[in-house]
Amino acid sequence: MNLECSTQTILIIDDEDIVRSSFCDSLEDFGYKVVGADNGNTGLALLESLQPDLILTDLRMPKMGGIEFLKHSVSAYPHIPVIVISGAGSMGDVVDALHLGAFDYITKPVTNMNLLEASVARALEQVRLKRENNSYQLHLQQLVEQRTTLLSQSNQELELHKNNLEILIDERTQELHLTIDNLHQAQEQLIESAKMASLGRLVAGVSHELNTPLGICLTFISSLGDKISKFDRAFHRGELRKQDFVKFLQSAKYSSEIVISHLTQASDLVHNFKMVSVDISSDMERNFNLVEYINSIVESLKPELRNASVVIKYGRKDDFNVYSYPGFFSQIISNLIMNSKNHGFTGKKAGCINIELTLSSENLTIEYQDNGVGMTQEVLDQIYEPFFSTSRSAGGSGLGMNILYNLVVGNLKGSVHCSSELEVGTSFTIKLPRLDPRL
Repeated sequence: MNLECSTQTILIIDDEDIVRSSFCDSLEDFGYKVVGADNGNTGLALLESLQPDLILTDLRMPKMGGIEFLKHSVSAYPHIPVIVISGAGSMGDVVDALHLGAFDYITKPVTNMNLLEASVARALEQVRLKRENNSYQLHLQQLVEQRTTLLSQSNQELELHKNNLEILIDERTQELHLTIDNLHQAQEQLIESAKMASLGRLVAGVSHELNTPLGICLTFISSLGDKISKFDRAFHRGELRKQDFVKFLQSAKYSSEIVISHLTQASDLVHNFKMVSVDISSDMERNFNLVEYINSIVESLKPELRNASVVIKYGRKDDFNVYSYPGFFSQIISNLIMNSKNHGFTGKKAGCINIELTLSSENLTIEYQDNGVGMTQEVLDQIYEPFFSTSRSAGGSGLGMNILYNLVVGNLKGSVHCSSELEVGTSFTIKLPRLDPRL
């Protein structure tokens, strides 16, 4: 038995005892509390005293018919649904009853009591939904009133503190401007520090590279000095033979060629270092050949690239003389190479870097690619963020790619795109407006 049904009362009004008893018995079996009346007057009295949840009324009854009862019921108790019971010849009365507000109608004779129960359940469900809706509307109204009261109080508080808030905003704005200025200064100092770090790395690398050719030169010059001393003693003693003279000339020639070769190498290193270091620190515009300049950068970074090879590809018929800031390009290429060395080639015995330059009528494109370990999408999404580094514990500042982005986009008015695949490598595509040389 449905517990909710057992608490609901149904009033059945019908002058036929058999029909009324049948309805009462069936609805009681369904779990409802049922009260019967044999005419409209009796039903109206029970309605006023019981106020049932639902009414079933016949239309044709003595003393007071169903239509008259319905008028009284709808007027006094509009919230109680009424289901009319009609005979086959009273459909006109049914239409009138529905117009007056009857919920539903049932045609006699009722042979399937489940249909009766279904109609009763629908009517009671409507009552329940109306009650819930009224309760919800009442709750909503109370909630709106509470919110309105709170809003009114908040408006009063806002009005009360308006002047203080304006003063506070002015103070915070001044503090924010000061913080932004400090951040700009700090950023400039960090970029300058990154420049000096790059220059320091360059100095250390060149110094290391100079040791080898200068050491070889010193060795051969010292050896040649010893041979000249022996040659001089043999000459003054008169012990100099023709084959000794020929051997000395061959040795002196070989030593001089070795010394000249390594001194030339040292001179080239110093020249490249001087050009690149001046460009890094000065940020001056000038005409220069981009291919030769990138070669100079790569040569200056050779100490850092012992386990990596760098190949530069370009259209040899194109003129790569440009007018721009060579220091910017030095930082861009250096940061890319050091990024590959410090991150891409970690744990690899050898690495390969390809740099390809192409010219179009509008753009200069630099394609940079390494065959390193690659990056995850999470790292790739943050690669240009300042201070983001995957090697913080190893001393990484997280500024290399941020400086590259600012130089390409902010200073050179270009664009940079990075793509990467784990265990395949990383590539950068840099597009710059064409930088034609100036006369």
